[in-house]
Amino acid sequence: MSVNDRIATQIKRYTKITPSNSSGDGVFSFSKGNPVIRFSIAEQDAFLLAPETRLQFKFKAQADSTTNTNIANGNAHNLDPRIGVQSIIQTLTISSRRYATSICEQIQNYNQLVSIAHPTLNSTRDLNSQRNHEQLCVGQGILRRNELGQSEEDALVANVNNVKVLQRKYIQNGGAGLANNAGYDCSIELHAGMFQSNNLDLRLLGGLELEITLAPDANVFFNAGANTTYQISDVILNAPLLYKSANQMGANPAGSQLEFLTYSSLYNVAQSTNSTITNKVGLRGCLSMVQKFVPVKYLNNFGRQAVANDLQGANAFSGWNVGVKRLTFHRNGQRFPNEYQIITERGDANPALEVMNEKNGQVLINSLSAFDNYKDVKHTHLTSQNLADRTQNNYFLGVSFDEISGQGIDLSGGTISTEIESSLQDPCDNVAKPFGVFTFFLNKNTLVIQPNQRIMSIE
Repeated sequence: MSVNDRIATQIKRYTKITPSNSSGDGVFSFSKGNPVIRFSIAEQDAFLLAPETRLQFKFKAQADSTTNTNIANGNAHNLDPRIGVQSIIQTLTISSRRYATSICEQIQNYNQLVSIAHPTLNSTRDLNSQRNHEQLCVGQGILRRNELGQSEEDALVANVNNVKVLQRKYIQNGGAGLANNAGYDCSIELHAGMFQSNNLDLRLLGGLELEITLAPDANVFFNAGANTTYQISDVILNAPLLYKSANQMGANPAGSQLEFLTYSSLYNVAQSTNSTITNKVGLRGCLSMVQKFVPVKYLNNFGRQAVANDLQGANAFSGWNVGVKRLTFHRNGQRFPNEYQIITERGDANPALEVMNEKNGQVLINSLSAFDNYKDVKHTHLTSQNLADRTQNNYFLGVSFDEISGQGIDLSGGTISTEIESSLQDPCDNVAKPFGVFTFFLNKNTLVIQPNQRIMSIE
């Protein structure tokens, strides 16, 4: 027997999958077409290389769809500079094809999760290079403090304006009418927990169904009019498959277990300067939690977003420091995982201003730890001090529940809560206003799969 005969070979192929619910023209849109996109990945003896999977499409925007008017150079319409066209996804649902009643992962407010994760795990240069080609984002902040010989403050202001112009070019089109709107090709990573896992066995899962619900137009653009719309076309899911070797196909037992990560999402509203945000999540292997604050009036609202964006570049995906003064995490009424309270005030000269324009060092470490060991996060947008003002920073609260074993904690019973004392100041008028709180939990799942039965979670 030759050496080659004894080598178990595997084949990797990139599969382009078209939507199973595509219409004749293949156009999807929240307001002018089908707002739901579905993909089916067949059950087969192959692994889906989840981290390499990409959603690809052509993105087009219009200033006024009723008059068929494209966005021109003089318009102020824009996308968020940190997530770009990731903002078009409102909900992402992943389920099994064979076990039709089994939803593996569903992320409500998916675009808000990405607005936390991408700035946390990517630097300005990262977003302005690789991510720029994928999702049309340019990053937030500057690369050199003394650009063009200006003072630090002038350079910061100039850079904010330059970023807005650079971002805007992706949705502008000089021609008239949608037929002359060339659009931009995008290839975005799906930031789902399952797609951060390693290889997903399509035979054990019984194939996969992906359902993407598009976001409202008002939640995608800012500095835009009420008739601003977007549409996507030429949609495909680029799914790399690694086919099993003969040895692997013969080794599968009748019943198997599969491990992967998932995100869960919840929404609350903080209306008091002393608030306790309590959630009952029912997760057995919860690894971490992140929380982001956005003024309620900024959500799905063209006009309110435009007011802040005239100068500061704030929108529904910006993360505000709500004036956090004291912060404590609880599990079932007891402090957990930190046995201490974080007090962010650093001085007595003007405490209200100070807590608004900083990210406390301990809050920063906890926030990074929600995604990875903070010592291993080498590229990030997060800083302990804001670059210009609080709308320019990417502020969120985060905490890791299990940094040792990586197995997570059991939250199937009881509650997890965040006790926070803050000023809840609105970024426009510095008056206390209600803030929407987007909370995301990362969970480790262990599933047992039996032939001809539904998927059952055992951890």
